[in-house]
Amino acid sequence: MIAVSRPLASRWRVALGAMALLGLACAALAEGGVPPSPPALSPGEAEFRAGWVAFAEPIRKPGSERTAEARQHAREAAIPHLEAAVAAAPRNATYQSSLAYICLTAGKYDKALAAINQAVDLERGDPLLYLLRGQAEAAIAQLNPEEAATRMGPAMTAFSRAAELDPKNALPLLQAASVAVDVNRADLALTNLKKALSLPECRLYRLPVPEDLGADPASSLNTWEYIQYGHWFGLVARCQNVADYCRRAGQEAERKGDLAAAEERYQWVRSVAKFVGAAEPPLFITVNTGIDMLEDAYRNLARVGKATGSKEAKRWEEELGICQLGREQLFGALKLYERDVSTGAIASVQQSLEAQAKLASPVIAGAGLGTVDQPPPAKRPQ
Repeated sequence: MIAVSRPLASRWRVALGAMALLGLACAALAEGGVPPSPPALSPGEAEFRAGWVAFAEPIRKPGSERTAEARQHAREAAIPHLEAAVAAAPRNATYQSSLAYICLTAGKYDKALAAINQAVDLERGDPLLYLLRGQAEAAIAQLNPEEAATRMGPAMTAFSRAAELDPKNALPLLQAASVAVDVNRADLALTNLKKALSLPECRLYRLPVPEDLGADPASSLNTWEYIQYGHWFGLVARCQNVADYCRRAGQEAERKGDLAAAEERYQWVRSVAKFVGAAEPPLFITVNTGIDMLEDAYRNLARVGKATGSKEAKRWEEELGICQLGREQLFGALKLYERDVSTGAIASVQQSLEAQAKLASPVIAGAGLGTVDQPPPAKRPQ
C-alpha cells in the first residue's frame, strides 16, 4: 500500500467514522403494510407498462440479460406496446419519450427521433428530452461515417439546449463532448468539455419507468434497476469516453515532450472523474467508475510530476493511495447493501437509492470525489 500523509489519512479516517455510524442505517428502511389494489389502467397506460415489462424480459430468465440477442429481442418486442400507448394518448410526452429511448436502444434511430420530436413539441422544458434528441441525431449522423464529422450540428444543438435548461449540470455537455470525440471533432469536444468543467455538479437523468412492474417488491426493484441502470451505464460510459480522450491527449503530449500540456490534460481526467464519482444520485456504479478514473489520472500526474521535479508528484501518489482505500471501503459498503437486499430491508427503488446514498457518501468524501477542482484554461488546444 502506498504511504499516505497525515492530512489525507485523517480525511479518510473521518469518512470511515461516518461509515461506521451508517453501517446499520439501511436496516430501518423497510416499511410494512399491504399495498392497495391498483386502480384500473387506461389503454395507453396498460400498453406503456406492458412495453417496459417486455423490455425487461431478459432478467426473468437467468443469464439471458447478458445475451445481446435476448436484449435486442426484448427491445423490439417492447416497441409495439409503446406505439400502442402513443396511439391511445398521442399527447402524452412520457409515452413518446419512452418509445424514443427504447427505439434508440434497438437501433431504430429514425423512429426514435420522430418520437422524441413529438415529445419535445409537448414538453419543451425537460432536459432529458433534448439529451435523447442529441443521442438520436448523433446516431443518425454516424450511420454515414464519412460525413459524420460534418453532420454533428443538430446533435450539438440538442445537447446545448439540454444544458441551457439545466445550467448547473455538466452531464449534457459531457455527452456532447463524447459524441464529438467519436467523430474526431476535437474542436467540439474541447469546447463542450471546457464548459462542463466550469459547472458545479453532474446529475443523471431518470427514465420515466414505473417502479411496480414486478409480481412482488423484489422483482419490481430488479426490473426497475435493469432498465434504469442500463440508461445510467450509457451516460456514465459517455463520460468515461471523454476521460479516455483526455488521457490519450495527455499521452500524446508526453510523447512530444510537452509535459505542461500533458499535465493539463490529465487534470481534465481528474475533473471528469470527480464529476462522475460524485454524480447524483450517489450510486455504487458511479463511485466505482470515478475511483477508476481518478486512479488513472493520479498515476499519470505522478509520472509527469516526477519528470518535471514537481513537489506535486508526492501528492498524486498519496491521492492514489487514498483511492485504493476508497475502493476497499466501497466494496465493504456494497456488502452491507447486498445484505439488506437479501433480508428484505431494501425492497423498493426509494429505499435502494437512499441506502446507496448513505453508504456511498462517506466513500465519496474520503476518496476526494466530492469537490471538483477547476483546472486552468487550456494553453494549446489539440
